[in-house]
Amino acid sequence: MKEPSSGRFAPVRLRSRLLSAVLIALTLLASAGCGSASDNNSAADSGDKAVKTGLLISDKLSAGENPFLTAGIDDPKKFQEVFGAVKAAIARGDKAEVANHILYPLRVNGASGTELIQTRGEFVKQYDAIMTKQVRNAIASQSFDQLFINYQGVMVGNGEIWFAGSADKPQVIGMIAINHDIGTR
Repeated sequence: MKEPSSGRFAPVRLRSRLLSAVLIALTLLASAGCGSASDNNSAADSGDKAVKTGLLISDKLSAGENPFLTAGIDDPKKFQEVFGAVKAAIARGDKAEVANHILYPLRVNGASGTELIQTRGEFVKQYDAIMTKQVRNAIASQSFDQLFINYQGVMVGNGEIWFAGSADKPQVIGMIAINHDIGTR
């Protein structure tokens, strides 16, 4: 920005912008990684790690790992059972069975806003509006081995359905959110 009287750039603003640019550049360099493997063994080790992180969920389970721990799910076999039961119930159109696998209140997000479904009865009444074709197709085509897992839960499709575990002991696993109109917003 120029000073009104002299037509020169204000030194404080220029320094501030320069400092911001330097900080951004340093952040990008740090996130991209500046180092390289010092020898071939290090390079091979880092390649092994990449392969290990790319394992299928079933491979991780067979190796005794719990890939769902990040999502707060303590028992991966129980999650697999619940996921299979929900997928089958949705395929059959069994509204009551689907309702049994929800951690209430269920958050339903759509283009018109967010609604919290408080009870099984409320869910069953609104089943057809909540479990749209897009949502049903997402879980029908979702492979167990390709589920996305993060600290928010376990995601089906492009986020149409989210699962999580409760803080209860024993833990209860179920759907926590359903999102409509994914990719059309």
